[in-house]
Amino acid sequence: MKELWEVIGEFVNANNIALLSVGVTVLIFVFSRRAELKYKKHDDKKHQYLKLISLLEEIFMSYKKDKKGNLIITDNLKKRFFDVGASLLMYGSKKLYRQYLFYREFATNPLVLQSKYYEENLIIYIMADILVTMRKEVGLSVFNTLEANEALGFFVNDITGNPIAKEKAYKAKFKIRMIKFELGMINRTKFIFVKYIFYRVMKPIFACVFIILKYILIVPFGRLLIKIFPSLAE
Repeated sequence: MKELWEVIGEFVNANNIALLSVGVTVLIFVFSRRAELKYKKHDDKKHQYLKLISLLEEIFMSYKKDKKGNLIITDNLKKRFFDVGASLLMYGSKKLYRQYLFYREFATNPLVLQSKYYEENLIIYIMADILVTMRKEVGLSVFNTLEANEALGFFVNDITGNPIAKEKAYKAKFKIRMIKFELGMINRTKFIFVKYIFYRVMKPIFACVFIILKYILIVPFGRLLIKIFPSLAE
């Protein structure tokens, strides 16, 4: 016990205390800086998400459709889509960004349009999923979540407490899940994952081996043949 106190006494001196103080100060600075950056990123995220809400509101309330019911894509709308997409790519989560992409392709992807579960009005429930995800990502608790019909309450009248509207929302969520599942199955039947592995792993290996052989064997051997048989150069 006495030896232990002697070791502690030798360690606790002015130099070590000063060094410890410097270390604690550095740690406090690092953690406070990380907290500051996290808060700034969170604040920027909320600002970018408001852009998406504004775009969805304009599409739902203002933009016109052609005779076939398709949204008329003006130059201004294209610019807004690009601006919002770029913001979500930089600040949004993977889940929200993919929901936005699915929202964009829902009315144009022929695989979606051919699905037996496709209905044009499902797009407003995809919008609801986006709104619910944004609520979670700006800091609200997972226990403070909303249903799809509640998220659409400020867009559509008489949809929050109406039991018929609730049933439609549940049915729409089911159909959206089935469309996504069908798209996933199409990817599997087209061997997309196998192709991913091939181009990500196998093809680079073969390409690297070929390049190595080219510059270690083929090119030097070709130069040697040209020196031995100059006529081959012609």
